[in-house]
Amino acid sequence: MRARLFGVLGLSGLFLLSAHPLSAQQGTLTGRVVDVESGQLLQSAQVQVLGVDEQQAGGILSDAQGRFRVQLPPGSYSIVATLVGYRQERVDGVTVSAGEMTEVEVRMTSTALELNPVVVTASRRREKALESPSTIVTISNDRVEERVALSPVDHVKALPGVDVNQTGLTQSNVVTRGFNNVFSGALLVMTDNRYASVPSLRFNAYNMIPTTQFDVERMEVLLGPAAALYGPNSADGVLHIITTSPIDDPGTKVAVSTGERGVFQTQFRTAFQLGEDAGLKFSGQFMQGDDWEYLDPVEVRAAEENPDTPLIGERDFAAERYGGEVRFDYRAWDDGEVILNAGHNNLGSSIELTGVGAGQARDWGYSYVQGRLTKGRLFAQAFLNKSDAGDSFLLRTGQPIIDRSTMMVGQVQHGFMVGETQDFTYGLDLQRTEPKTGGSITGRNEDDDIINEVGGYIHSETALSDKVDLLAALRVDHHNRLEDLVFSPRAAVVFKPAENQNFRVTFNRAFSTPTTNNLFLDLRAGRIPITAGVGYDVRTLGVPESGFTFTDRCTGGFMDYCMQSPFAPGQLPANAALLWDGLVQTLVPEPLRPLLTGPEAGDLGTVLRRFNQEEADFLPDSGPVDIERIKPTISNTFEVGYKGVLGGKLLLAADVYSNRLRDFVGPLRVETPSVFFDPATVQTFVLERLGPAIQGGLVTQEQATEIITNVSRLPVGTVAPDQSPSTDLILTYRNFGDVDLWGADLSFQYLATDRLSLTGSYAHVSEECFDFDEDGSCTSANDISLNAPANKGSLGARWDDRVTGLTLEGRMRYSEAFSMNSGVYIGDIDAYTSFDANVSYQLPWAPGATVTVTGTNIFDNVHRESVGAPEIGRLLMVRLAYEF
Repeated sequence: MRARLFGVLGLSGLFLLSAHPLSAQQGTLTGRVVDVESGQLLQSAQVQVLGVDEQQAGGILSDAQGRFRVQLPPGSYSIVATLVGYRQERVDGVTVSAGEMTEVEVRMTSTALELNPVVVTASRRREKALESPSTIVTISNDRVEERVALSPVDHVKALPGVDVNQTGLTQSNVVTRGFNNVFSGALLVMTDNRYASVPSLRFNAYNMIPTTQFDVERMEVLLGPAAALYGPNSADGVLHIITTSPIDDPGTKVAVSTGERGVFQTQFRTAFQLGEDAGLKFSGQFMQGDDWEYLDPVEVRAAEENPDTPLIGERDFAAERYGGEVRFDYRAWDDGEVILNAGHNNLGSSIELTGVGAGQARDWGYSYVQGRLTKGRLFAQAFLNKSDAGDSFLLRTGQPIIDRSTMMVGQVQHGFMVGETQDFTYGLDLQRTEPKTGGSITGRNEDDDIINEVGGYIHSETALSDKVDLLAALRVDHHNRLEDLVFSPRAAVVFKPAENQNFRVTFNRAFSTPTTNNLFLDLRAGRIPITAGVGYDVRTLGVPESGFTFTDRCTGGFMDYCMQSPFAPGQLPANAALLWDGLVQTLVPEPLRPLLTGPEAGDLGTVLRRFNQEEADFLPDSGPVDIERIKPTISNTFEVGYKGVLGGKLLLAADVYSNRLRDFVGPLRVETPSVFFDPATVQTFVLERLGPAIQGGLVTQEQATEIITNVSRLPVGTVAPDQSPSTDLILTYRNFGDVDLWGADLSFQYLATDRLSLTGSYAHVSEECFDFDEDGSCTSANDISLNAPANKGSLGARWDDRVTGLTLEGRMRYSEAFSMNSGVYIGDIDAYTSFDANVSYQLPWAPGATVTVTGTNIFDNVHRESVGAPEIGRLLMVRLAYEF
């Protein structure tokens, strides 16, 4: 018996001795599953442990405290958590060591949070999207990172109410709810609260934003006016790009992309934690590709007529850009932080549309420095934006574009509560814009073109009950180039009948101040040759404080107007007959000249015509109209909206709005009529004088007809404004009267499962053209076009499986036909449909590596989205990204 006992003990000892090293080969993975919003520990989440080649190495449910514990062999693992009502989440690169314990936290996003995310743009403070008094649409970090994009615009194309006119690989004009334009700055674009437009030109060049895709935490798009909090130039909405903190998101990400049209792009981001309270981030990118090609017939003609100006029409279709940013975060307080960041972008080559024709950007640099501070409800920032146009030039004239402008901005905001139901937010904004164009863009105004703006606001939010909030705001702005203060009131009633349900009735008054170009532009934009050595310069001018008037009177002129003529010096009556004898010496063969000169030429009549940019011809005109001093454009918008989550899976949004714009500033238009001979009286006079010679065979009928045609088509002078007495044909701006329209934005997002989501949107505006002369088109100088379709929509589907690492996405966009009338670009845009698709796959043998294939317009439906822009075709791109 004793022998058997010792035998059992011996075997047990051997087993324990052998078991000890086996146990030592195991490691312990322990962790917890947490709600990312509330911090609540989540029970019964299914936790899968994926090992080599994505094979499941273990699985367990989180306990009542949200914790889980798994024994695993040493190695690197991925953790995937699944729970009803939450989005599937994945954590890669979890290392388990033999005999050691590894802790991990899985942060899960509820479907409620995905459908109702936290936003900051609507009220300039954190709030749920469904609590906002404005319509806010967000694009999350994973949506941004999983798509190969050459511009931030690629992520907003399918959003409700957003109008995108793509003009190249990386070039686009973007607004919300219409009134798009070439060289547009109507939409307020910000990156981390910093204005992202080119300083004095106020042009949203999205390919000049140095932020990489890896930097983006989310993008927020506010539809409709936002002047009460953001001040000038936010009447058409706000696009806010918010980037991640190096403290919250350390690590390194790199990516290399290539694709059709010679596209090559590389991006990187690396961030370090410097202790618990500080972090440093560096990021950068490089991109090149072959843009779609387009030849402007005006450039081609100008190049032929000006062979000594080699830059005319010299388009470089090789697009190129590079840039980078650095950011330092320091959390000096539990409720605040200090952030310092700077960035630079170089647009090596790009073709950009402007109101006077395309420009060739060449080594155009854009840089900024910014400092921000938050402490509780206090927010303060200052930033400097700077532009350097490098060797850029206008393609229709070959003239250099010189722009070394700066914008300096300082802002402070604070808020406080009164009791538990009243909240106040107030703030002050200062900004100074200094155009520095070397006399190229602002010309004679170069020494007097600085703009200073100051604005203050107060915003009140009152909780009338648990379900009803009353919001009110007032903003006052002063602009040193405007006569009056500008007031921007805002009022809203928000009714929340149940959780995640929001009804809104709002009124917003917003405004857009005149741009530097509206006020100070002085640039030769082209030339119209008439005869040998004689022609008319086409000059773009901003509107001076006096406006443009045509008060000078000359007795004997057409309607007593005066004119400036290249055929005679000084101011003359607008009477073509005064120049007849001199023109005969130039236009008529010598033997016939005596027959066509004499005092009877005074019977020749005069007509006015105005140069039409679309027709490239002179059309009949009734005479000049005075232009008043430029005023801000005021937008008054009433809106009724609903946004809510139904059944925890379906997000519906619907907005109907009415918008009245007062003093709308139109695009550049020719405002100076030209003086011509009346063709009927010329025909009568010439045939009468040459009748005997025709009968005698000294001249043919064809020769007489040619003389009549040549003289009748000849502009002999310009009815010039008092402020610019020259022969130039002047393109300038003016305020129009009231413009009324209404529209609707509808959208949905349906989370069919924790992996499949469906989206859709539809937008309608009541007018896409205001045909003021009622000629059935939108091409005249007095017409206003939204340069956007009356109807557009999108549908999309997305499959995201975190276990397999596979994401699939497809979307369809439709745009109805519309008329375009913007600067020199006038015409019609046909309807088009575009299909985009995206596939992203996380490699199973390298969890940090992801391969992405993105295709835009994958069925190659070649179409044009803007007059003067190339036709857009298919673009397929593939990217390899690695995170470590």
